[in-house]
Amino acid sequence: MESQVLQAVKELLHEVREMRAEMESFKQEMREEIKELHVRIGKLETKVDKLHDKFELHAQKQWQTEADVYRLKKLIGIE
Repeated sequence: MESQVLQAVKELLHEVREMRAEMESFKQEMREEIKELHVRIGKLETKVDKLHDKFELHAQKQWQTEADVYRLKKLIGIE
């Protein structure tokens, strides 16, 4: 009876060790995936910043064009 309990405890310990190893492996995979996601997020943020800058430049050019058109219309007497 005592040997059966001892054997059961040994088997449980073995299973616990296997589960710990699996958990460590899973943790490592998750860390790697999170790193990859951070890199991808960084790249997306860079792209968004560039698009924002281009949008701002376009808005400035559009405003300048509208101002130029208004001045020309005023100069030739259309406005």
